[in-house]
Amino acid sequence: MKTYFRKTKLVAALSALSFFAAVSTSQAALLEIDFSKSGAFSGTTPSTPLNASDVFAKAIFDDGGGSGSVTLTMSVLNNLSTTGAYVKDWYFNVANAPLTGVAFTSGISTSDIDIGTNAFKANGTGGKFDFAFHFPGELVPGHTSVYTLTGAGITANSFNSVSVPAPNGGGYLGAIHVQGYQGTSAWISGQIGDPVSSPSQVPEPATLALLGLGFLGIGATRRRNK
Repeated sequence: MKTYFRKTKLVAALSALSFFAAVSTSQAALLEIDFSKSGAFSGTTPSTPLNASDVFAKAIFDDGGGSGSVTLTMSVLNNLSTTGAYVKDWYFNVANAPLTGVAFTSGISTSDIDIGTNAFKANGTGGKFDFAFHFPGELVPGHTSVYTLTGAGITANSFNSVSVPAPNGGGYLGAIHVQGYQGTSAWISGQIGDPVSSPSQVPEPATLALLGLGFLGIGATRRRNK
């Protein structure tokens, strides 16, 4: 009887361990940088959105739970409804710059991409950034551009880095250049936002093995109870 009781407790412990291991899977990290008119540091902002704090463009960095490769999605929202307005330039920073590669994934593409280390000024006043994308008019409201960024050990959080200040200002997480409206343009800095998408759950091999042990333990318990 005592032996049976000990085995039953062991099986229950293994089952519980596998359950909690399955819950604690590796979690992908997301970093979102939002852009609104309230972040303008040069030029004249478009008439929309009417509320200066409303986000009209965003960049989301997703590392998929790993390192060395991060997906960047740049989006222009439909609330940038000023006639002719689009986002031409996007500037970002990365820890341990420069990136080792930038590859087009989907959406709108551009061949005009800069990669360096504290090398690119946003309008000469917005700091010195590590990499930038330049779209000649195509990234209009309702459109996205997706690229895969590669670099040694990079994760989504690697892009939570500010630019080196230029002589007249800077120190921004990111910057965009809005053009195409009313004969003018605006440079706008970004700030950390809250990603809408839920981080993906990626089960680890050890987790899967423990989960299997748990199922076997549950099966053994049922057979003994019968």
